[in-house]
Amino acid sequence: MGFRMRFPTAPVLPIIAVLFAGLALAQAARADAPPPAGKPFLRIVVIDHSPPFSNRDADGLLVGFNIDFGRELCRSLDVACSFDAAPFKQIIDDVAAGRYDIGFGNVLRTPDREQRLLFSIPYWRSSTSLVGRRGMPELGLEDAVRSRRIAAIRGSRQHAALLRLADADPALQANVVPVLTLEDLWEAMRSGQSDMAIGPTLNVVHFLLSDSGDGFETIGTPMSEDGLGGTVHIVFPPGRQALKESVDRALTALRNDGTYQRINRNYFPFDIY
Repeated sequence: MGFRMRFPTAPVLPIIAVLFAGLALAQAARADAPPPAGKPFLRIVVIDHSPPFSNRDADGLLVGFNIDFGRELCRSLDVACSFDAAPFKQIIDDVAAGRYDIGFGNVLRTPDREQRLLFSIPYWRSSTSLVGRRGMPELGLEDAVRSRRIAAIRGSRQHAALLRLADADPALQANVVPVLTLEDLWEAMRSGQSDMAIGPTLNVVHFLLSDSGDGFETIGTPMSEDGLGGTVHIVFPPGRQALKESVDRALTALRNDGTYQRINRNYFPFDIY
């Protein structure tokens, strides 16, 4: 597929790329079974079009890491669950308003979000990467936003970081290109609406390993400072402390019995926890 990851560990990345390419296509659980009667019911929402965490198959059914793990979580809790998908920012708003019981939104814990949501214990770790066309010079984030148009998902920590940098110089506002979904992020680069994109590293890697990512590569190294990385959490509406504690116990049990690791291996050649 011709992509090149410009990380410091470049000598081992061809091996990782081959493994990732095969594992990312592993079979995922289909969220199409009707819920059994007579059990408590939970409404779960995941990010729409965020492979390999969540996506839709040819029949329009939700598949991916978060779907597989969510189904195992529901099994462990002995509850029936429905799965829906929404853009990232809508997940935060809908869970905060109680329209869903659980959000698998790949959400980083921040003080402003803690005012609106309850957070599980961590279930994986995130970082952020810039991506652009192959051959683009290495750029840090501040230099990039000064000289390039950069697409970011509206409401994400990556979008917030760009806005902070642009606030220091109003002329830079035009270089921030907000989009709604992950697919919109890549399309902004392909169409020329933006020169670069910024997003979670694991989503960036998945894009670069796809046919759509041919001709693109990471620019610089992954970032985790200033809110651009850290632990990722499942989120709950305020006041659902008992549900949060039950999910925390179930998540720990699924790690201890190897279920989490089994699902992890279906999508990633390394432990993302």
